[in-house]
Amino acid sequence: MAKMMLHRDVLKNFGKLPAKVQKKVVELTQKFEEDSTQASIHLEPLNAVKDSKVRSARVGADYRAIVIAPEKGDTFLLMHIDHHDEAYEWCRNKRFEAHQALGTLQVFDVEEAERSLHSSELGETEAASSEALAVPEYALQALSDEELFQAGVPEALIPAVRAVRNDDDFERLADYLPPEAAQVLYGVASGMPLDGAIHEMLGALEEIEKPTGPGDFSHLADITNMDLVLVQGEEHLREILSEDIEEWRVFLHPYQRKLVEWHTRGPMKIFGAAGTGKTVALMHRAAWLAQSCSNDEKVLITTFTTNLSVTIKGLMEKLAPSVVDRIEVTNLHQLARTICARAQWQGKIAEREDLQSIWRKVLAMPVASELDFSGDFVRDEFEQIIDPMGITSEEEYLTVVRTGRKPLRRKQRKALWKVFVEVRRQLSGRNLLTFDGLIHQAHEVLDRGEFPRYRHVLVDEIQDFSLEALRLVASISPIAEGLDNPLCVVGDGHQRIYNPVPVPLGRAGIEVRGRSRRLKINYRTSEEIRDWAHAALEGVSVDDLDGEQAMTQGDRSIFHGPEPQLVKSGSDDEVASAVVTWVKGLTKSGQLKTHEICLTPANSRVISALQSNGFATVELKARQADPGQEESGVRFGSKKRIKGLEFKAVAILDAGTCDSLLDRFENYVAATRARQQLLVINRPCREQTESEGDS
Repeated sequence: MAKMMLHRDVLKNFGKLPAKVQKKVVELTQKFEEDSTQASIHLEPLNAVKDSKVRSARVGADYRAIVIAPEKGDTFLLMHIDHHDEAYEWCRNKRFEAHQALGTLQVFDVEEAERSLHSSELGETEAASSEALAVPEYALQALSDEELFQAGVPEALIPAVRAVRNDDDFERLADYLPPEAAQVLYGVASGMPLDGAIHEMLGALEEIEKPTGPGDFSHLADITNMDLVLVQGEEHLREILSEDIEEWRVFLHPYQRKLVEWHTRGPMKIFGAAGTGKTVALMHRAAWLAQSCSNDEKVLITTFTTNLSVTIKGLMEKLAPSVVDRIEVTNLHQLARTICARAQWQGKIAEREDLQSIWRKVLAMPVASELDFSGDFVRDEFEQIIDPMGITSEEEYLTVVRTGRKPLRRKQRKALWKVFVEVRRQLSGRNLLTFDGLIHQAHEVLDRGEFPRYRHVLVDEIQDFSLEALRLVASISPIAEGLDNPLCVVGDGHQRIYNPVPVPLGRAGIEVRGRSRRLKINYRTSEEIRDWAHAALEGVSVDDLDGEQAMTQGDRSIFHGPEPQLVKSGSDDEVASAVVTWVKGLTKSGQLKTHEICLTPANSRVISALQSNGFATVELKARQADPGQEESGVRFGSKKRIKGLEFKAVAILDAGTCDSLLDRFENYVAATRARQQLLVINRPCREQTESEGDS
């Protein structure tokens, strides 16, 4: 029985086809399962094409499906659907081959690849300049033909890679190489050894039966493909062709799949820059783990922010409906509330006004007035060291490592400790807890055995978890019981916007040595936006979540786009004018819909200007998922609020010269929410008056 595999692009563009054509495509795949040789399929070879495996199938009066027929086996590939002439032109010069080293399907155009290195845009002067800048032996030139093939380069494109002399040449060629080959070669060009680049960019190669030739597709259904999905019956076909299915539910990079199904005997860590698919891997792993759980076992997914937990919960219902009842999704503070409620705690979380009142009272006491420190310093010491680290004794405080804080002598710490004791006494007297105090109390409940552990725990946004929060998730997972796959933590030090003090996982008893992997391929943002975002953090030391320096060597986006648009502006009226013009340009040709555009932070003048020009707006609110295409309107919210979301276009309205560390991290987070378009408005520095806190 013949098999049909669908390419990602067919899925992406299916909803744009006429209804009659959609119906014909469904019928085509059904007929293939019944009998791929029946005449009604109208599967015809094409003459004027480079690849003899290309076939055409009629799916409408003027529409053709491009199908690749195998030279061995019975697995067919549905690659493209378009109008008759456009479909034939699309496949005319392309080759479709199973790579015998990697096993992946590769689609490439030899002529386009060669032209990329000799384009007319490269004039004689620029060519001479390029030659002058070439290194004596570019990294890729050191690879043999066999090594280039092992790296994933099709044999037909090896001469083109041989012509690469510098980074500019490689950048021009990379878009015409199969993506897995481009990723491996990018790693080599970044200084990695070939074996390391293959492992780091693709993961360890799967132990499968490799294709016997470029036309043998029989193995493709058994490996992780970035762009192909096997159709498994009519119901499965209708599901993957439905308009509301997201690509991430169907396609995973081979490296992501390795992490999803990685069997570990202890905690594991997945880290990487924004847009590298960390949360996607976490959700797929949660679904994979839930499948092996018994009825009385639960999988926990927890995050730092409320909005991300709401988003993940909705996505898990789509991704794994059959096991979603075994998966609990909540944010950190709600998790702590639930645990404390089980222990009959009936107090409340201190509001800002409560804390201000307590600090005014304590700082006026003799125990504080005699200190040689400002009230702001004392309060920061409590909020950044004492509370989030769960320090409960003077001895702990005297020995704690206070990373990033002003050095203190033993005598000074002893004097400060008396103040902190008084603050906690005031909180207790009012039956109040801070958020960090709530986490500490939840940790104590777990230590007393008054709350059951989860079978598997997965934690997103781990970079924003305090030491005591890390201890909590370690305690609620079955690490101590020695069970397999107990804890998976996911995060990125570049996105630390809540907890300013990096806390190594090891300090909380979460040992991930040998079980830590970095994702490097950016799926969300264009290379141009990725470059701008990382430049915003240039010179900033970013950790890998466990005490080491984070590396970005080999990081790369899978697509290019327009350069970010940078605008200097002074007044709110100028900002509003720039944004309205930008939004008009994006929506005028139907390029983007309004729900695909986001502004941050909120600016009332800009919102009013958009509404005056006929654009609806939608505020992104706490504890509410973005309604997506169900509600039109330009989105707006704080930089913290949009964390975990993505849009085709984002405008940062307040980039300026303040350049505090928090500003830079928040700008990184905001910029990396954008897929294709980024507007950055640089303004003179001014103090922010609104609170952007959102837990």
